Formats: sequence, C-alpha cells, structure tokens
Amino acid sequence: MNILQASAVSNLKNSNILRLKLQGEGERASVGVPQKDKQGSSYLFVVAILALSVVSNAQTTFPAPVEIGNLEQNLWTTMAEGDFTAVRSLFTKDFIQVNEKIQAADAILVNLKHCRLESYELRDLQVRILSPDSALTAYHVVDTFNCGTEDHPEVKKNDNNSITVWVRQPNTKKWLVQAHTETPTSLAK
Repeated sequence: MNILQASAVSNLKNSNILRLKLQGEGERASVGVPQKDKQGSSYLFVVAILALSVVSNAQTTFPAPVEIGNLEQNLWTTMAEGDFTAVRSLFTKDFIQVNEKIQAADAILVNLKHCRLESYELRDLQVRILSPDSALTAYHVVDTFNCGTEDHPEVKKNDNNSITVWVRQPNTKKWLVQAHTETPTSLAK
C-alpha cells in the first residue's frame, strides 16, 4: 500500500515549504497512478489529496519580492496621476496611515485632492515577505506636493522613511495596502 507523506524539501527561497512525496513499498518512490486492484478507492484518494494540495499550495505561495516592490511603485504612480478611484482601490477597507496624524483612506484621498503629488523618488526600496499573504516595503521617499493653485503654488517638499504593509485578499491574488507610515528624515522645506 502506498503512503502519502509530507516531507520538507530544501529550497533556497524558503526551506519551510512542504512538498508531497508518495512512498511505496520496495524501491518505488514516485507519484504515479495506482494500478486498478482490490483497492479501487486508492486512486480516488490520491486524486483527492493531489487536488487539495494544489488548492493548499495556491494559498501558501510566497510572493516574489519584486512583485511587492512593483506594487509599491504602482501605488505612488497612481497617486501622482490623481485617479482617486484607482488610488482608493489599492487600500483595504480598514487602511490606516500613521505620520503626524492617524488617518484612514478617505482622509488621504481628501488630502490628495487638495495637495497634488507632483514628483516622487523611492530610494533604497526593501521588501520583507512576512507570510504568504503579507509583506512590507521599507524605503526612503523624497516627494513634492503642490497644495496651492496655479496662481499661488504652495510647494511642500518631504523627505521621509516609509513603511507600507501589503496584504493579499482572501482567496484572490489581489494585494492591497493595509497600513502606511512616514517618518521625516529631516525638516520639511
């Protein structure tokens, strides 16, 4: 009788990922379709287990750091473009930002309507994968906002260290911003 076992496989990216390995009697140690014999249900059992492992693997696949870095870059580009519906769609419903104030997503959108993001530069962007469904970015951002009018521009320059927490939405591949912080590295000009 074949036994389905989970065994840890050495993986340079993550050594905690489990792979299924079917071990049989004798020298047979590969996944295969059981021959029809007295145990006709063993075929269905193996198919069911393999199907479940595919579903389980989809929920425990760790994101690539470059994927999360691209999400961060897209967030800033979307804010600079001024498409507020698109910006809102990148935040979770219970998003929170912490800087000199604690704000929800709607307050951020009001600020973006009054102060247009004119330029930004993300420096030393680093990504940390926390789990299959969460990651954070840490980076230095230099940005310029215009909070005035065309006739009377009011330019604000910021120099911050920031952290953004990204979470994958349940049963999807969609990532949203859960939290964001900004800490000034120097006095704003």
